[in-house]
Amino acid sequence: MSSGDWMCAACQHLNFKKRDACQRCHCPKFATPDEVSYYGMNRTEILAGDWYCATFNCGAHNYASRTACYSCGALRDYSAMMAAQHGYGYDASVVPGWKTGDWICNRFGCGLHNYASRMECYKCKTPRSN
Repeated sequence: MSSGDWMCAACQHLNFKKRDACQRCHCPKFATPDEVSYYGMNRTEILAGDWYCATFNCGAHNYASRTACYSCGALRDYSAMMAAQHGYGYDASVVPGWKTGDWICNRFGCGLHNYASRMECYKCKTPRSN
């Protein structure tokens, strides 16, 4: 992050300082609370690996790259992801964008979605656990 870069209030996308509107959701850089609400509520795209905060009364949608909730700061619940990875009642069709065999990196602090064909995490190179 460079000086002047900014985070979109509606979708939490990190933007370069030269942008007047968010690259992802097009919310203005200096949006009013009403604009933030409008752009945030219209964002329906859920990507593979995205997660919802499990903290009571939060439930905020967070991008896969986040290790803590953008709204309340609670840490991502890795125990739930590990249970899903090992097949405890997990159905890959429930997670949007996932295919059977896709897996979550089990390295603490990473937790990224990887395709079934990968034998190591594409980001941190941790080997896939069986």
